[in-house]
Amino acid sequence: MAPADPDDRSRLAALLRERALMRESVRLSSGRRSSYYFDARQVLLDPEGAALAGRLAAHLLAPAGPQAVGGLTLGADPLVCAITSEAWRAGHRWTGFFVRKEAKKHGLQQWIEGPFIEEGMPVAVVDDVLTSGGSMATALERARQAGAVVTAALVVIDRGEGGRAAVEAELDGAPLHALFSASELGAPDA
Repeated sequence: MAPADPDDRSRLAALLRERALMRESVRLSSGRRSSYYFDARQVLLDPEGAALAGRLAAHLLAPAGPQAVGGLTLGADPLVCAITSEAWRAGHRWTGFFVRKEAKKHGLQQWIEGPFIEEGMPVAVVDDVLTSGGSMATALERARQAGAVVTAALVVIDRGEGGRAAVEAELDGAPLHALFSASELGAPDA
């Protein structure tokens, strides 16, 4: 893959600051309260934001050689699509997969949607925002249960609240990349 353009990173950071950072008291999925919230979907579902995030993420994940990229639905969904699209543009076939929060109750009753993961397939697991690491840990577990070998993980924003250590403990030495830290994006108490 071509080297990432520093202007892409600057522009994506500006979009995340302007459209994704909300300065209000919220309860996070971890159950903790925070004075700010990142709704990264506001940027990742925009064509410009998706293209920028896809380019930056695909560049970081390429050395790990994934054949598939996925994560827990709904936070990972737009990022998965952006990354796989960019990989295809760059000449790589990385399929996408979504990890359900509950097994499907009918049909094949599967946890993972998308092309089937074959035993030993190298995959990257992604998410939009990393706080405690719970969503990423669930996605890692489900991908491995499906037979995948996780070769890398990536988040758009690391809130810096302990999630990195929790996820790295589950990665067996595979790298965890973050496009940005919350403090880089101007989070008030990061």
